[in-house]
Amino acid sequence: MMGKSTFASGGCACGAITYTITGTPKTMVQCHCHDCQKATGTGHVSLAFFAKEDVNISGPATGYTTTTDSGNQSSRYFCPTCGSRVYGLNSGRPGTITFPVGCMDDHSWFSPNAVVYTKYRNDWDMTRTDIPNFEEMPPPPPKS
Repeated sequence: MMGKSTFASGGCACGAITYTITGTPKTMVQCHCHDCQKATGTGHVSLAFFAKEDVNISGPATGYTTTTDSGNQSSRYFCPTCGSRVYGLNSGRPGTITFPVGCMDDHSWFSPNAVVYTKYRNDWDMTRTDIPNFEEMPPPPPKS
């Protein structure tokens, strides 16, 4: 990561976990799946996906892993002190790390490419309809 400029930075609410990201997002989504609803306590989560090699994380995180409807392992990492959800990993997207954009210092650049798991979207939770909306998770893009 030496020589690369920081694209984004952030961390948990208490500052025990911080991170910097040098690459731009691979994709950005808003997810309405039941796991994301329970993890956030609201109707959806806004996520940005980055290459793991572009990320530097400092501080101890605690993880919780669930099995998704596709059979992948989805691990969410949070601060053991303040409980903030900080990042996630999914076995179906090796080499990729996700960040809920609300824990970033500046997330004004966020613009979702898609909305996923709309079959679970609540009527009261409005997300964009002018971008692709998928009832479930679409397959990852082909490797280039």
